[in-house]
Formats: sequence, C-alpha cells, structure tokens
Amino acid sequence: MKTSFSILAGFFFLGNLGFLVDSTFFHFHSLENPHTVPTFLVFFTYSLLFFGLQFPTYFRNYPLLSIFVAVVFGAGSMLLLIDWGLSNEMNPLASKILLEYFYPVFYTVSFIILISVISIKLKFSFPAIQDFMYSVYGCILLTLFISIFLFQSDTWVPNFKRYYLHFLVFSDLYFLLCFFAFLIHFSFASEYLTHPFSYIFESSQKIFESSNVATMQGSRELKEKLWKLYDQRDWKQLMDSFWFQILVDETLDNALEHGGKRGDDTITVHVFESSRYIDVYVIDRGKGFNPRAVPSPLEMDRKLIPTGRGIHILKKLFTVRWNFLGNEVSIRVDKTKGENWKSFP
Repeated sequence: MKTSFSILAGFFFLGNLGFLVDSTFFHFHSLENPHTVPTFLVFFTYSLLFFGLQFPTYFRNYPLLSIFVAVVFGAGSMLLLIDWGLSNEMNPLASKILLEYFYPVFYTVSFIILISVISIKLKFSFPAIQDFMYSVYGCILLTLFISIFLFQSDTWVPNFKRYYLHFLVFSDLYFLLCFFAFLIHFSFASEYLTHPFSYIFESSQKIFESSNVATMQGSRELKEKLWKLYDQRDWKQLMDSFWFQILVDETLDNALEHGGKRGDDTITVHVFESSRYIDVYVIDRGKGFNPRAVPSPLEMDRKLIPTGRGIHILKKLFTVRWNFLGNEVSIRVDKTKGENWKSFP
C-alpha cells in the first residue's frame, strides 16, 4: 500500500517536474510542438491506469477491470499512431480535431475508468475504507468546480490552454484533495496508525524484521523468533513473559486468521526500539477490518461470546493502532511505566 502511494506520487512529481524544467530552462522548446504534451499525457495516463490495476493488489476476482484498462490502452495507442501519422501542414483540420476533441475525450474516459477501477477494488475488498470512499467522491466534485474556475482564464496559469495542461492540473488537484481528505479521515482518529510529532525525535532503531508464510508453521516460527528477541534484549525487566505472550499471540493469531486465506499470503513483523518505547508492527495481506466497528466484549449481548476479546485486552495493556485498511497493527510498549501498564485502567 505504502509503495503504491509512493509510486503514484512519483508519477505526479515527474510529470510536473518535466513541465517546470521545460518552461523554466528550455523556454518551452520541447512543448512548442502542440502534439508533444498530448503524447506525454497519454503515456502518463497509461502509468496511472497500470497503478490502478495493481493498487493495492491485483484483483483476481474481477477480471473485467483488466479488460476495461486494456481497452483504454488500445484506444490510446491507436490515437497516438493516428496522430503521429498526420502532419499539421498537410492535415491541419484533422490535427485540430484530434487535439481539441479526441485527446480530451480520451483523458476524460481514462480518468473515469481509473476512478472506477480503484473504487471497485477498495470498496469491495477493504471494508474499513468504505466510508472514506464517500470523501473521495466528494473530492471529485470539488476538483471539478475548482478546475472549471481555473480553466475560464489564462490568468491563473500562464500558457495554460496552449499546452493542454487541463488533465495534469485536474489530476494534481484531485490527488491533493484526496490526500487531505485521507489525513482528516484517518490521522486524527485514535484507533489508526499515527504517531505524535515527537516521534521523529525518538531515534528509534529497527532491531528485528522477519517475514513468513501465513500458516500455522510460519506463525509459530515468527513467535519463536520474537521470544528469542525478548530474551536477547532482556525485556523481562520491562514486562512479564505472560504479557509479552499476549502481545505475540494476539497479533500473530489475528494476522493468521484474517490474512492467511491464500497460498501466497505472508505475515511480516517489524520491531523498533527507542529509549522510551518498543514498537511492534505486524502486517498481513488480508482485507483488514474497521477497528471502530469492533464491538466491546463488555456489552451485555456479547458477554457469553468466547471470541473477540483479544483486541480489547491489547488496547487495555498497550497503545494499539491500525493502518487505515486494518491489515497492519502497531503495538507500542512504554518502557518508562514500570508496573503501571500491566494493570487494567
């Protein structure tokens, strides 16, 4: 997930950087040809569609999405071949029609396909993100209104219409709005994987990293490695082995239960340590869940249900956070609390 977002941000950065460098240092030399930017944007669209097809994982159960993307790839390639075969001098009318009508239609259809592919995959694959998708749809409308306002005049963006930057600017605005919506929706909730600003000054060091297949045997091997780390770091001075066993068993057993549905699924564990904290990250490849929606086992109608108490126990003992999909959990142990953290508040 983090890699996918980084790749997408990299696409936007390279696209904007190319236009900035050409306009600043080369005085629009590369963009003087009216067909240069549309060609670039077609390949940029290919990159976005490929990202959407793989984000956050390839959706095996819905092959129709691949067909949609393949059709757009074929249409874009055909459009480029026709455009490159035309000459502005010999076919000025045909070139004008391509630039003013066919390319904008292609960008619009590609953007709709991209949003549809990502929305379908996220909405039906990851329950925890369904509420966030309504914010994504709202960002589309807000971006549309802002773009219409900007597109009415060249005052805001010099040479804007000349170089057909509508698609790129629209994508930038939409990406930024979605990013802010993401921060608002997830970063300010206590259940989700965020850290205070002071986290960057903690000088945490990674002391453990291991990954194994999401099977009983793989989970058992990860637990054995964590117990070896417990002995090597002499953490028995910080927490009793009983409490450490709860931490290890609950996190890995949940990861195995929810992230071990496919043969190639894995469970990954990272451990960081600073002078004050121990942070244990357990990551699986499952659909995740919404931590806000987990009912408390203290409710009257759930007291006789034997399952669903692991998360409640962890939250009483440690500082627990999840990523926004619910398939990565962070357990923070405060090393300065002594005996206090062991007791239930």
